[in-house]
Amino acid sequence: MTAIEYLTAHPEIKHCEIRVGFGPDEEIGVGANKFDAEDFDVDFAYTVDGGPLGELQYETFSAVAAELHFQGRNVHPGTAKGQMVNALQLAIDFHNQLPENDRPELTEGYQGFYHLMDVTGSVEEARASYIIRDFEKDAFEARKAAMQSIADKMNQELGNDRVTLTLTDQYYNMKEVIEKDMTPVTIAKAVMEDLGITPIIEPIRGGTDGSKISFMGIPTPNIFAGGENMHGRFEYVSLQTMERAVDTIIGIVSYKD
Repeated sequence: MTAIEYLTAHPEIKHCEIRVGFGPDEEIGVGANKFDAEDFDVDFAYTVDGGPLGELQYETFSAVAAELHFQGRNVHPGTAKGQMVNALQLAIDFHNQLPENDRPELTEGYQGFYHLMDVTGSVEEARASYIIRDFEKDAFEARKAAMQSIADKMNQELGNDRVTLTLTDQYYNMKEVIEKDMTPVTIAKAVMEDLGITPIIEPIRGGTDGSKISFMGIPTPNIFAGGENMHGRFEYVSLQTMERAVDTIIGIVSYKD
């Protein structure tokens, strides 16, 4: 908004046609679902959703949500032998078959993971929610297949379909789209360097609305906005970095090769 305000106050700055969009529900990954890419009518775009000064990102995780339902059979524990099926124990058994080190707290860089988000239930019935993340398409599909394989194996051993897995793809690595034409990345990098900002080009270990928008036909890398300690209790934003983001936005829209 500050960048647009500045450009409005300084009509002498020549720039390309600018379209601005505000995305609701970004944090839960559904805001871009109804984005009208055709109506937006641009060659490329940027999300201003990054963190520290200089961040410039065109790679994200591919993401899937996994919902598990475990159906148990509750009987009195005193006579449970050979009869009880504890749904909570099924949830534990499922989780223990996932790779032990493929968790967010033990991974970095291009390493993917399974992240257990929530477990609820009782002996009779339990549910578990996971998110699965990976950068490479083959590895991403392999993680989904591994989860399905565990569910199938458990059902076979139980002699009944007591484990139900529902997988819902959320977004994909936008690199697949953007790397076909790196123009938006090249422009942003050149502008930052002209401003004395060192570009930090690293994959996002998360997602951004640009993931979905890129696959809608508008290549949309991500640039820094000053946020730090994202999603933590000590999250904050740097005013100085936000000011440099304004400079970068103005530089991009007025860029001349």
